[in-house]
Amino acid sequence: MSRRLLLRRQLYSAWKETIESHYQAQEINSERGLQVFFCSALLSSFEGAGLRRRLFVEPRLISGRDGARPQPDVLICNSRNVIGVVELKYLPRSAPKIDKDLETLAWVASHGGDLRISNDRYLGSNRLEKEYSLSSDAVLCWAGVHKGLDGALSERVAENVYPYFMELHAVTGINRDPKIVSNYRPRNDL
Repeated sequence: MSRRLLLRRQLYSAWKETIESHYQAQEINSERGLQVFFCSALLSSFEGAGLRRRLFVEPRLISGRDGARPQPDVLICNSRNVIGVVELKYLPRSAPKIDKDLETLAWVASHGGDLRISNDRYLGSNRLEKEYSLSSDAVLCWAGVHKGLDGALSERVAENVYPYFMELHAVTGINRDPKIVSNYRPRNDL
């Protein structure tokens, strides 16, 4: 069963725009650069659809069950829930190491009922520490620009992540445009 089809379409569309517009124009030089253009494309997609979404970039997550504090690259929230988690990787000249990213997605999936987002570096007034639950149909996404993976990514995903999992790749190669690959199958409208 597909979950959150609109968000999956928006993630795919934002990824495609980021790679085709900004990576191919040689404007991305790091994972941070990838994060900037990808988040910008996502926010534009949400705005264009009339959706109110909040993005947290590298938030510290806290759970009441343990002291672990993973920091996913991007957290997508509606007013009450975490509806998407994205782990990004930028290694266009090599195969990425993905174990830490997949561990973060598995942690989020197993602690979804009691997440808090901590912004302990913020020193201004009205400090926000809001509790969000992981939506039962959240999208847990890994997205990377890389030369290729050793083996199938979906086979390495934890069992608790698999029903929610989405993968986005921009597979690079010498003297060719990157190939966008995903387990999401867009309809012809993209």
